[in-house]
Amino acid sequence: MNTIDNNVSDLTFKLINNLDLDDYEDIVAGRLVLLNPKTNEPSSAYIELASPEHQARKRIDLARTRKLRSEYSQTGKMPSTDPVDDIEEETDYLVASTLGWNLSQGGAPVPFTAEAARKLFTDPKKQWVRAQALAGLRKTELFIKDSAKA
Repeated sequence: MNTIDNNVSDLTFKLINNLDLDDYEDIVAGRLVLLNPKTNEPSSAYIELASPEHQARKRIDLARTRKLRSEYSQTGKMPSTDPVDDIEEETDYLVASTLGWNLSQGGAPVPFTAEAARKLFTDPKKQWVRAQALAGLRKTELFIKDSAKA
């Protein structure tokens, strides 16, 4: 190849491949900004969620996978579970995946504890928060940041 062909090839590569893997990296926690449940507008409230790479969340995911594999290998069928047990397991997962928050209720800050998280995520009048937190756990972009590379 001559110099012109190399330059065209380099330029074509740069135009086509504009995503450098070194520009982004996974992080262990992400901040989910809560949306107003009526307007869908962002608020100042947020929940800090553990990423799939966070030890607490990864431990639960791996234990769940081991349990499913074990049950499947014994019966050859996917296990059938009680929906109530599924909700309780999901709540446990949410609580373990919630690392903190900036929430208020009645004009006062709500201190973060695991017990407070469980109470919030099981409150039948606050299921919109639960739904947003569950959706947040599935948002890959929440757990990726731009690298320090400039």
